Amino acid sequence: MNICNQKESKKNMKEKILLFIKTPPPFTGATMMNKSVYDSRILNNRFDVRAITISYSKTVNDIGKKSINKIKIVFTTILKLIRELTLFKPKLVYFQISPIGFAFIRDTIFVFIIKIFKIKIVYHLHGKGIKQSINNRVIKKIYKYVFNGEEVICLSQLLKYDIKEIYNGNIYIVNNGITDIKKRNFIKTKTNNYIVKIIFLSNLIITKGVLDYLDSLEILKNKRLNFIGQIIGAEAELSKNKLLSEIDKRKLKNIVFYLGPKYNDEKEKILEEASIFVFPTKMKWECFPLVLLEAMKFELPVISTKQAAIPDIIDDGKTGFLVDHSSPNQIANKLELLINNYELRRSMGIAGRKKFVENYTLDKFENNIVNVFSKILYDKKI
Repeated sequence: MNICNQKESKKNMKEKILLFIKTPPPFTGATMMNKSVYDSRILNNRFDVRAITISYSKTVNDIGKKSINKIKIVFTTILKLIRELTLFKPKLVYFQISPIGFAFIRDTIFVFIIKIFKIKIVYHLHGKGIKQSINNRVIKKIYKYVFNGEEVICLSQLLKYDIKEIYNGNIYIVNNGITDIKKRNFIKTKTNNYIVKIIFLSNLIITKGVLDYLDSLEILKNKRLNFIGQIIGAEAELSKNKLLSEIDKRKLKNIVFYLGPKYNDEKEKILEEASIFVFPTKMKWECFPLVLLEAMKFELPVISTKQAAIPDIIDDGKTGFLVDHSSPNQIANKLELLINNYELRRSMGIAGRKKFVENYTLDKFENNIVNVFSKILYDKKI
C-alpha cells in the first residue's frame, strides 16, 4: 500500500466510541434512552461502537438500595472497563453518569479509571440534583474533578442551571425522543357524546402524582361530570391493592380502573383510544418524562406540572396545560375545561402531535446524538 492509499485508509477509518451505559431492567426513561443509543443504526454506521451495558437493579423498587450483588457488578464492570480501554482504545467514552448520591460516588470510580487512560468523556445527564449536592466543599471538589475537561449533554436548556457552579465547558442540548407510530391510522374523531377517557401512565410512585390524579377525578365526580379514568403502570411504591384501596376511598371504584403495566401495541391501543393525558409529577429529580412524548404522539392534550424540562415540552395553553405540583383543584379545573370542549381537546392534541414530530422522534434523537459526537471528535456536524 502506497503512502497516498495509507492516508486515505486512515481517513476513512471510523472513530471508536465506547458506550458506558445503564440499560433495562428496570425500565426508566434513562435506561430506555440508553438502549436507543445502543441500538442506533445511525450511530453504528457512523462510528466504531462498543458498549459496556450495566443493570444494577431488576425493578424500580430496587433502585437506590445497597446489595452484595451490586458490589459484585461494580467490580466486574471495573474489569470490563479496563479491558475495553486497553484493547479497544476508544477515542470517546459516552457515559450516562448518575448525578447524585451513592450512585454518583460509585460512578466516580469509573471516571477515575477513564481519566487515567486520558480518554475524552461525554456525560449524558438524565437526572438532576447536583446544585443541591455541592454545599459540602469536598463534594464540590469531586464534582469539579469529574466534569473538568469533559463534555456534557443536557436534556433541555432549562436543566443547564444544575451544573453551572461546577462546570464551564461545552453543554450540548439533546431532547429525548421515542419511536413514532409505524402507520398513523388513528383519527381522534370522538365527539362530546363519547365518554372522555383520562389516562395516567407511570410506575406507581407517589411523587409521580397518581394520588393527585385521583383527587382531581374525585372533584370531577362530585361535579357529576361524565368520564372514565385509566391508570397504567407497574407496581412500585404503591401496590395494586393499595392503589385500589385509594380508588375505593374516593368512591371512584366504577369510574377509575387500574390496568396494570402495558407495553408496546397493547399500551399504544389504550393511548389511541384515550382523550386526555394527566401527569401531575412532583418528583424532585424529574427531568424529561418520556410519557409526555407518548401522549403527544397520540394527539392527547396533556396536563402536567411546571417541573424541570416539562415547560419545554408542553406549551401551556397550546398543547396542554401546566399546573402547580400538588394541586388537584387546578388539575380538575383544566380537566373540566377539556371535558366540556371537544374542539379544544382536538386542537391541543393536533398541536402536540405536530411538536412531537418536529422535535421528539427517535430519529431526531439519534441524529442529534451523532451530531454531538461528530462535533466533539471532528469539530463539525455530519
